[in-house]
Amino acid sequence: LDECHHLLDHWALVVAYLVGAIRERGERVGLIGESGSGKTLLGLLLAAREGGRALVLAPNTTIREQWARTATALAPDAAAVSTDPLRIADLTALTYQALSVTGDGSPFEALARARWADELVDGGRTQAAAETWLAELAVDNPAQYRTGLRGRVTRIRRRFTRERPQAIARVLHPNAVSLLERIVDAGVDTIVLDECHHLLDHWALVVAYLVGAIRERGGRGLVIGLTATLPDVADGTEFDNYTQLLGEVDFEVPTPAVVKEGHLAPYRDHVWFTEPVPAEAAFIRRHGEQLDALLAQVLSTPDGIRYLEERLQPADPDSAEPPVAEPFPDAEAVAETASVPPPSPAALERALAEDLPLTRSCGVVLRALAPEHPICTILPPVLFERCTTDDLLTVLARFALTRLLPDPGAAHQWRYVKKALADFGLLLTDRGLRRGRDPVETTLAFSEAKDRAAVDILRLELGGPDGAKVKAVIVTDFVEHGNSRGLVGETAAGALRAYDFVVNDPLTATLNPVLLTADRIRVPAAHAEELAAALATRVGSAVQVRPGGVGPWRELDAPGIGAGRIVAAVSALMSAGSVRLLVGTRGLLGEGWDCPAVNTLIDLTTVTTSTGAPQLRGRTLRLDPTWPEKVAHNWSVSCLIPADVALDDATEQRRLSRRHGHLLGLSADHDDRIVRGLGNALSHRAREALNRVVGKDPEASVPALGELVRTEVLPRSETRRGWRIGEPYVAEEREALAVRTASASALVPTTRAVRSAMPWAVLLGMTGSAGITALVASAVPVTPAAGVGIAVTVGAALSLGGAVGPLVRERRRRRDPAASFRGAAVALTRALTETGRIRPRDEAAIIVRDEGDRMRIELSGPDQRVVADAVEELFAPPSAPRFLLRTDRDDVGGRASLIGMVAAMRRKDLRGAAFLAVPRVLARRRADAEAFLRHWRENVGAAELIELKGEQGLALLALARRTPRVLDAAEPRTTLWV
Repeated sequence: LDECHHLLDHWALVVAYLVGAIRERGERVGLIGESGSGKTLLGLLLAAREGGRALVLAPNTTIREQWARTATALAPDAAAVSTDPLRIADLTALTYQALSVTGDGSPFEALARARWADELVDGGRTQAAAETWLAELAVDNPAQYRTGLRGRVTRIRRRFTRERPQAIARVLHPNAVSLLERIVDAGVDTIVLDECHHLLDHWALVVAYLVGAIRERGGRGLVIGLTATLPDVADGTEFDNYTQLLGEVDFEVPTPAVVKEGHLAPYRDHVWFTEPVPAEAAFIRRHGEQLDALLAQVLSTPDGIRYLEERLQPADPDSAEPPVAEPFPDAEAVAETASVPPPSPAALERALAEDLPLTRSCGVVLRALAPEHPICTILPPVLFERCTTDDLLTVLARFALTRLLPDPGAAHQWRYVKKALADFGLLLTDRGLRRGRDPVETTLAFSEAKDRAAVDILRLELGGPDGAKVKAVIVTDFVEHGNSRGLVGETAAGALRAYDFVVNDPLTATLNPVLLTADRIRVPAAHAEELAAALATRVGSAVQVRPGGVGPWRELDAPGIGAGRIVAAVSALMSAGSVRLLVGTRGLLGEGWDCPAVNTLIDLTTVTTSTGAPQLRGRTLRLDPTWPEKVAHNWSVSCLIPADVALDDATEQRRLSRRHGHLLGLSADHDDRIVRGLGNALSHRAREALNRVVGKDPEASVPALGELVRTEVLPRSETRRGWRIGEPYVAEEREALAVRTASASALVPTTRAVRSAMPWAVLLGMTGSAGITALVASAVPVTPAAGVGIAVTVGAALSLGGAVGPLVRERRRRRDPAASFRGAAVALTRALTETGRIRPRDEAAIIVRDEGDRMRIELSGPDQRVVADAVEELFAPPSAPRFLLRTDRDDVGGRASLIGMVAAMRRKDLRGAAFLAVPRVLARRRADAEAFLRHWRENVGAAELIELKGEQGLALLALARRTPRVLDAAEPRTTLWV
């Protein structure tokens, strides 16, 4: 431990905790810690403490060599460390790829068919409907059925990991089995999995075989997992493999803790907004028009219209007469043909009761494609509103699966629709329609404007107080993007194009930018010979300038030198200051790249996962010995469609939100809070402006948003002060939801309180007035008219007094909106506990903070995310809930007539109406929803539970979607770290 003085202050506690976990379970431990926090050293200490030989598996050669160097520095004999699979030493470091395998196996048709049915259910069908559809497909189109089944069998085979070593060996390559047996025979007893979120299927098979073989021969087979990030839950394969081999995480070291202890550099995230270049914007406009035209063309065919008719007017299952398959005539023919029945509101009610979202979409599509169709006369416009592209896609997907795919005679039309949609990035499969990367998303993600923005960001950074210290890296997804969708410009997107922009700009060219990919090295022409000589000195081999180059850059040749050595050499030049800008791909400069001098990241990638986003930002966080006050800036670049382009597309905004949802950082509101979410990159004002741009507010613009963000960039020294390095911290995460203070009034129904109290108050007034009148008459002679007057006056006073109590109590609640919001969270917590969804929790951990026009509901403790999910769903605009909670009054929901409901919607002032969606977790069973209603009444106030059914349900859902938002649109939810 004398060599380990630079470990984190609390690593001793971590080691003690993990050693205890090893003693308790004896099989596996998992640790999450940020890059640079000392995971490598900790893994070596744990492996050495357990005794026996250890095998380290790393995802690439760069990380493998880091393990070897660190271990060699600590080992008494250099021969005790090996990276050669043919020489197993006390500690052997290999890559996962060195143990690669090939897949094989036998089909599991029953399991594949069950998975297919589950996918159909996830797409909106019932279990019975999914099974019926599969049975019909197997008979009507057996070739397509067999194709779908074979694809699923292949995917299932890749997950074949839970078997004994002998069974796994049947699907491993013989060379892999031989190497694994050599490792076991050499006495390896501990396996360290570095960056263990990389457990692909075949790597997981190898580890499972190795652990099983060690244990079968009497060894312990301890598995130590180290990673900076857990696998993303969305990536089911890697996440399942991780949890299968390592179980739950034993210890996680949050990045802010390492920063506050002074072992990583403080940092701040920023976003630069831009909009497509003119050619890209023109392409986006054409794309939206062409997609809508294609969808309308397919659905306006006779078959398409007939499908809409049948969906909106289904046959009565109780009718003795067989359904008639004749299509509706046009409107004039209906008026002249008495034998054709008019459209039936009862049939529409049945359709809505069976599938409300699909029926609504079919209705708006029919109104858009055939507004004169007779059925349109029974579709109230207030319920069946404007037709969107999503409505067209929803109907087309169900039409294709229901009508085209099962019919062999429609195979040509199925292929035509499938191919046409693919051109728009929409994948029509036997599971339904899913979105791939459509041309608009691709155009925005790899816009030329983002490369231009990288130059602008560097100019801003170089003009700041620490401009002379800036050392930056620009990271892209690809060297050159093979864009088959979207607008293809003169130069393909990627590292090459980004480098062209920075090397051609007079200011950024002074940073001596270097382009580095797996097979290319480019440097400024003016310094080519100088940089080639410096690299040759670093790698100990010849590096030459390729002859014949023209323009602002030159290509370097480094024959026989691996990419890892070149990366290390260029990193050394950045540390020395002779290179201050590096451009490359995340495959080369992402995970495992170590260059402490880098302090500015410009992220041009599309990475949004819980593994990729933190890993990429970890490149700038290591301490720089040459700049003790180092502060890192990490920039994302987002390309937004201008507000004056009609096409709706929020992919860039969603990408930003997903990315920052995995990142903890200083709040952009400069209040020294540490938050997870977009709030660590954009202030509340900026997030509101972003919503206005995406929402097509004619007063909003992308340039104005960009200017606002740039004015809020603080000097790095201010960021360092905001981190309060060295001050104590709790290391606790809290879920936080922001709500609009003004919306609290709708949660407490004052008129409802008076109305419910008035009958009793009137009864009290009548009784009391009679008694007082009699008493007065006995004491003082009064005329009959005076007696009546006394009775009326006293009765009115007592009646009003009886209603005042409830009114005062509800008014008090309105004056304390924090109590209403806290009561809502408490009601949800108690309902979730009562229904067994969460463990009992301390309600004192529910805190509401008043921030003026906003309030923040903070939740901590066990199951806080489950409660936060429910609170967020309760206060969010409803999508397709089963139950609504009406909290302002109870006179909506009892009408049986759709016409009456529509009339009520038009007649009543609905500005005060408050409908909240009962969270799905409590809406699966009516009893659970009623338990929530009971707790709401106890902790918030009066309310009514309404189940959405048929036409009336559609009307109420339309009402609910018009009610004012409760959640703060700019930052509905975040995570606080304290």
